Amino acid sequence: MAFDFLQAHWTLLTELASLFLLLTGIVAVAGVLVAKLDGIPVEDGIYFACITALTVGFGDLTPKSRGARAVAVVLAFIGLLVVGIVVAVSVHALDLVIAGG
Repeated sequence: MAFDFLQAHWTLLTELASLFLLLTGIVAVAGVLVAKLDGIPVEDGIYFACITALTVGFGDLTPKSRGARAVAVVLAFIGLLVVGIVVAVSVHALDLVIAGG
């Protein structure tokens, strides 16, 4: 059953995986950019970017410079895209499984 789903939707899944990897790369680059703009360690910048993009927002790290704040806003929109794509694909997959095909 799962194999049939993967086989029938392989092209769509590979396109979504490519889009997901692209967006993940953008988040990583944005994290490095935030780190450089705010003068924090790169690990903290990437951590901040992931938390922001996943729309969690713990608040333990906040951007200080104007440029880093602008990057954070863009990251939030990218995060909405990523979360929306994951939810849409999940709902579509469940709908196909429940409908039987």
